[in-house]
Amino acid sequence: MFHQFWNSFGLLLIDSVILLAGLLLGDLLLFYLQGIHISIQYSVLVIPAWYVGALITGQVPGWGLGAIEEFRRIELLLLVIFAAAGFSAFMLRGMPSRISLLTAYATSAALLPFGRILCRQLLRRLKIWGCPAVIYGDQEIIARILNVLHEEATIGYNPCGVFTDDVVEGGINGVPVLGTLNGATNKASVAIASIAHLRNHDLVGFIDHTLAGYHKVVLLPDISEGVFSWVVPRDFNGMIGLEVSRNLLVPFAAFIKRLYETGLVLLFLPLWLPLIIVLALLVFVSDRRNPFYAQERVGRKGRLFKAIKLRTMVPDADQALQNVLAADEAKRNEWETFYKLKTDPRITRIGRLLRRFSLDELPQFLNVLSGEMALVGPRPLPVYHQDGLSEKSRLIRSKVRPGMTGQWQVSGRSDCNVEEMEQWDNFYVRNWSVWMDIYIMARTLRVVLFSQGAY
Repeated sequence: MFHQFWNSFGLLLIDSVILLAGLLLGDLLLFYLQGIHISIQYSVLVIPAWYVGALITGQVPGWGLGAIEEFRRIELLLLVIFAAAGFSAFMLRGMPSRISLLTAYATSAALLPFGRILCRQLLRRLKIWGCPAVIYGDQEIIARILNVLHEEATIGYNPCGVFTDDVVEGGINGVPVLGTLNGATNKASVAIASIAHLRNHDLVGFIDHTLAGYHKVVLLPDISEGVFSWVVPRDFNGMIGLEVSRNLLVPFAAFIKRLYETGLVLLFLPLWLPLIIVLALLVFVSDRRNPFYAQERVGRKGRLFKAIKLRTMVPDADQALQNVLAADEAKRNEWETFYKLKTDPRITRIGRLLRRFSLDELPQFLNVLSGEMALVGPRPLPVYHQDGLSEKSRLIRSKVRPGMTGQWQVSGRSDCNVEEMEQWDNFYVRNWSVWMDIYIMARTLRVVLFSQGAY
């Protein structure tokens, strides 16, 4: 209860500060344009409306949502609140206030997610973020769940113990084993149970008896083969069905994705096109060779296309690679695992700078405009790399356009091995939404600016 109060208070406090800052900024703009103050009066409506909406939509304390779902709820609630405020301004003939409200909305929509991230980081430092949770399953699945809970702070479930029938000494990832799958504890309010490893138990009885003392129970399916976020329970006259939506495979959804991505690329064309020209000149001056490099990549439906990049390697790089791999077994093993080398002798001096900030991939905006690629999607792979994937992954990837950035790039970038890349790319295709695309693009900026996993 202590954590729930302070977590909710902290999030609502940072929300209030950002909403008020947005309204003040809109008011300053209105004063600059019209010499009057009007929009700040909406703070007495907007901020309380946010409190009520955040409580109803489960955004406070927000445990268990996950980053993308929280982002979706934030943006939708802001849209509803400011649309209602704008409608009231229209009915009252307050044209100037609508301008300031639009400014306040844009500011809040951009800053609220980041404000909540900072708030959670502070609460974690104070060791008061989240609630205690226990995990049920076998040793392997528990270890994976623990890694997820550690990496994704938004979830807010703090493991205080695990229950497993496996023989484990010393706990799992530093978390103590409290008993077998039939055990329970009153030290946690949330239980996370892997369904796939409870097949020898009566599942309904397990929930109604063993897990009866927990306020919330989270049931996880077999996550080794990937999961689906867009699952809706359906009532089949007493039986529960799970409806899985494959959003990205719906033609209209794919059309909308193509539409807004093309629009974004065209909108920022005055920025990226001159930058490409300047960088191409720098590459050309460095060795007087063609500054662009086009490599065959596997696209949608297995079609090959030329992915355009600024050249970051020496001429005849493919032959140079073969020479390096033949002479160095360690580098050969690294290449077979990651299809990249951390210390690649083929990369030029300016090429290292371009790769560090992913500037070498800017020409792929042209591939997006031509329809060969998307802004967000699975990474476009060369044929030899694609052939190294599992058959399941090749099938999933063939259904969508590859992207300039994606779940893999923002979750590990070059630090991920092939298996992890497959996992992230498959997750993206199965769980795509507009909100996920926006979230990935926002995280891409952070990854690129801080050069995470770049080499």
